[in-house]
Amino acid sequence: MPVRLQVIEPNAKFSCGSCGHCCDQPWRTAIEADKTAALDRHDFSKYPQLVGKTFYHPAADGRPGYFDLAKGEGTKCIFLDTDRLCIIHKELGPEAKPAMCRQFPLLSSRTWVDERVSLNYACPAVQRNDGAALADQTNEIAAVVPVSGRPAQSDARIPLVGKVTLSLEENDALLNAMAERFDPARPGSIWTRFAECLTLIINRATNRTDAPPIDAIEGFDRPAAAPLATRMLFAATLQPDTLPGDLTGRMGLVGRLTLIPKMMSLANLNGTYASRVLGRNITIQAVMAHEVSSELDAESTALLCRCMHSRIWQRTLIGTRLSILGGLHQHIHDVNAALFFARAEAATSGGTALTLSHVRRGLACVEFHLANQTRVFSQVLKGWLRAKLDDPAVAFSSLRLLVPRGTCKLTTQVGPH
Repeated sequence: MPVRLQVIEPNAKFSCGSCGHCCDQPWRTAIEADKTAALDRHDFSKYPQLVGKTFYHPAADGRPGYFDLAKGEGTKCIFLDTDRLCIIHKELGPEAKPAMCRQFPLLSSRTWVDERVSLNYACPAVQRNDGAALADQTNEIAAVVPVSGRPAQSDARIPLVGKVTLSLEENDALLNAMAERFDPARPGSIWTRFAECLTLIINRATNRTDAPPIDAIEGFDRPAAAPLATRMLFAATLQPDTLPGDLTGRMGLVGRLTLIPKMMSLANLNGTYASRVLGRNITIQAVMAHEVSSELDAESTALLCRCMHSRIWQRTLIGTRLSILGGLHQHIHDVNAALFFARAEAATSGGTALTLSHVRRGLACVEFHLANQTRVFSQVLKGWLRAKLDDPAVAFSSLRLLVPRGTCKLTTQVGPH
């Protein structure tokens, strides 16, 4: 059976508003070696900011066939013009831009039988759900999103939790039920929706239909009181924000070994580090202790729900080489990190509520940087961290880590799958 190509998320919308946000980030922008030749040949003398400048450097990760575009002022790409438009695009056309620039914010994933395209929620237009439906942009998407060509595996068994596996049909039914929990029109907090999904997984793994419903998700009195496993997984998620921007997620043996004591320090949930994505120092205990209201507003909840619905629709839970439980647990910590950055923004402004602006910034930090790098789960303490990701008790504990002080009640009972 041939692989099904370019399955487009039906409700996703995007049109570029030329805000330049994606071009002003502390990340590296890789450009193909054959495209650098066109830059060298072209006369950019009418752009004073480019005169006498080096346009690109050897790729920091040593990847053959690629270079990294240089930075201009601060974290801006050197080719970001004063009108917030791309100079390469204006002078040489869109085909001359790096592939990663042409594809953003399109986000592709491979499942066992097809390839799916959704959106990166770092983009402000995506966060606003602003623009044309992806379903109306299939030709444009096909022109810039590469196809893997991997054949379909219709007989694959999907790991659920532990040694329990599902057929593709069972997997689709479960993930569709989980995606429904993140329908923004459905009531419930972001935490109770995750709790419902965890219960669906446990019910399916144990063949139970009578699991008692979860009445509430209650935050820890002190985040540092959370179990070590939860704090280590959060530290592993946050770790890339502590590294210099020119480092890659793929590190040598010595680099990986140095991550362990740094992760242990982060897991204590205290101390100060230089945040690469926020561009300032963060005192962890001050951020975690900053009091905010016990509920997110409806718009912030809807934004996080749309993002998680998209990830489940894309089947990224099985795209991580983890179990479905492990993948969902990983996404819980992605949301924890987004809320951590949002709380850091609130603490800086003295706000007592996480506003939509705070949550948008926090989600962009995660989507731009943390979620797009090689996970620490795949680099150090692999066996231990992955075992904890696959532990339902630790997953529920992780869900409590960033819950504001107070209790988030479930609005609907968790029924059997």
